[in-house]
Amino acid sequence: MASVGGNLLQRTRCAYFYDIATPCNKREPSSGCSAIYGLNRMHAILGTSDACIATHPSDMAVALAALDATVIVQRAGDEVRLTLDEFYRLPEATPERETALEAADLITAVEIATAPLHRHSHYLKLRDRASFEFALVSVGACLDFADDGSIARSRLALGGVGTVPWRARDAERILDGAEPSADIFRRAADAALAGAVTTPDNAFKVELAKRAIGRVLRTLAEAVV
Repeated sequence: MASVGGNLLQRTRCAYFYDIATPCNKREPSSGCSAIYGLNRMHAILGTSDACIATHPSDMAVALAALDATVIVQRAGDEVRLTLDEFYRLPEATPERETALEAADLITAVEIATAPLHRHSHYLKLRDRASFEFALVSVGACLDFADDGSIARSRLALGGVGTVPWRARDAERILDGAEPSADIFRRAADAALAGAVTTPDNAFKVELAKRAIGRVLRTLAEAVV
């Protein structure tokens, strides 16, 4: 059984990271990224860099991102509170540094505030087959509805496609205040994947993620009708 902190700190599932016979910037900085021109069907399409396209593997972290969770860290006798955006680092030129944790830091808690938004939440995980542990695409979402049926607030996070648990804030801006509909859900999905950088092997994740987003948003909207 994994711990909460262990889920947050899972290392990537990239095969090149574990194969010490191949270059990997995350394992050995400045050695190169074998995945960029190698076998990368499972790799990230959001938040990538020229140094790394490894996918973050955690399901829990994606759900926590959608729930606006805060990571509580003990640092040199002080308490530091980090949002998931602050906790995780994009690879950029230093993929070996995955989080904002410093030496001797200790995760002591993860806090999820009580919010009406969380009453209507859903998590969807798509895999090649059910026996596989890791997602090709996952979506965590929350929708809060106004009295007139419009979307008052939204939260949307993606897994299986990002180098970190990916918070789709551009999509949230389209959803907030809008009337739920197939068109608005598709526009939000398009916005969520607008920055995708793909390879020939993982380009299918763009449309798969868009359809997964649409399915989750429809599920949430239909649940309150």
